[in-house]
Amino acid sequence: MENSCFIFSLVLLLLYSTNKPFSATTLDLTTDQNALVALKNTITWDPYGALDKNWSSNTSVCYWIGVSCGTKHQRVAALNISGFALRGTLPPHLGNLTFLRYLDISFNNFTGLIPYELSRLHRTLRLRNNTFSGKIPRPLFNNNSKLQTIDMGFNSLNGGISEEIANCSSLQILRLNYNQLTGPIPYGIFNLSSIREIRIMFNGLSGTLPSDMCNNLPNLTTLTLTGNQIEGQIPPNIWKCRELERLSLSINRFNGEIPSEIGGLSMLRHLYLGINDFKLGI
Repeated sequence: MENSCFIFSLVLLLLYSTNKPFSATTLDLTTDQNALVALKNTITWDPYGALDKNWSSNTSVCYWIGVSCGTKHQRVAALNISGFALRGTLPPHLGNLTFLRYLDISFNNFTGLIPYELSRLHRTLRLRNNTFSGKIPRPLFNNNSKLQTIDMGFNSLNGGISEEIANCSSLQILRLNYNQLTGPIPYGIFNLSSIREIRIMFNGLSGTLPSDMCNNLPNLTTLTLTGNQIEGQIPPNIWKCRELERLSLSINRFNGEIPSEIGGLSMLRHLYLGINDFKLGI
């Protein structure tokens, strides 16, 4: 009798231990599904029926078009719905995708503000070629040391670039081309030693480039600031950006002489300095 009771208790324990993680995973995945359904509900135009026909409660969210789940936790880890010609807004519910590492909604027609809840996102944030307006939310940069890619080019964003971007210590790619950003380039950007690309062309940036700009940019291959209102001189320490392949500073208000140190950039393949106020000579 005692053995039977022991076996029965053991079976109950095993059932509890195996069902509990499953229930937790199911609950978490439901949270992810609700977040994506909230996104679907904001879509006002889906010309290809990509979400309307595919994002169905009859199938697991992990099999929805554009959605990828992690193999370990079976949570939504990536969302790529770029190029679907969608029209709508981004709901704050996307911040509930706590395992999301990669978000690409580029080449659509999303409008409105970028929700600050996206600050919970890690690794990659691609929002380019939409119609987002307003300021880049400051919380996006707070304590986000794992963020590697920020691509918000070709929108209608305004305001300044927050100094908090210095907190993105793993940032490799920063693309903010063709917006309406104003103010100086935050000094902290030039201390992001992991950064490879800085592309902020055709905005309304002003101020000067710091004299020690290249002291902490050992991996920088691309610096494109064409079409702004940046003034002052090109820092002579530009030669310390030894990996530079593309340097585009044209259509600004740079003055003085073009530093001869640019000639020491052995990796440089593309150089654009036209339409500035330089003195003759190099």
